[in-house]
Amino acid sequence: MEGYKIESIFNAAQVCKKCYGDIPIRVPRPDSRFGKEEIKVMFINERPGWKGAGASDRISPDNNDPTARQFKECFEQLGLSWHEIFSTNACICYADREDLKNKIPSTAEISNCHFWLEKQIQALKPKLIISLGNVALKSLKLYFKDSVSLKKFSLKENVGDTIKDTAPWIYPLYHTSKRARMTRSVEKQKRDWLKVKDILSELAIPK
Repeated sequence: MEGYKIESIFNAAQVCKKCYGDIPIRVPRPDSRFGKEEIKVMFINERPGWKGAGASDRISPDNNDPTARQFKECFEQLGLSWHEIFSTNACICYADREDLKNKIPSTAEISNCHFWLEKQIQALKPKLIISLGNVALKSLKLYFKDSVSLKKFSLKENVGDTIKDTAPWIYPLYHTSKRARMTRSVEKQKRDWLKVKDILSELAIPK
């Protein structure tokens, strides 16, 4: 897989059987507007939603579901274009079976799918990673095992802080799902996202 481009990673993942064996899976592709190499910001969500990404077969801010709409509202505050970013998931598939479609990824699934996330990070070389929710945060803790700051980080206690002992830096945020908004309101989430401008300035990355 070394040297694979983003399209090849998602193509290869279509036949993965590590988590679900012979149960069919769906692996929605990234929005074609996203950058394909050396992007500014990489967003990592939980897993594709079967209502939004499942219907469009795309990981896209234009998907017709509440999580995507909230993501888009928060993102549009930043003044970045779509080709400067990439949005993916800690687990890039969901099982195409009714009783498994809406399942929160288990620790084993996060670990299994970490292979695909690692390849994406290596291919894209982002300047900043923004994790959205605890599943993405857990996956990044597997990748950056030597980061003391990341190991200690919890959304409840530390949201708004930037992890700087990693390369790239990481800015963990709450997920934009309706469930997460019960813990972190829309208004607070939008304020959290606005800090991305300052982080990019600190990294000397033009907005």
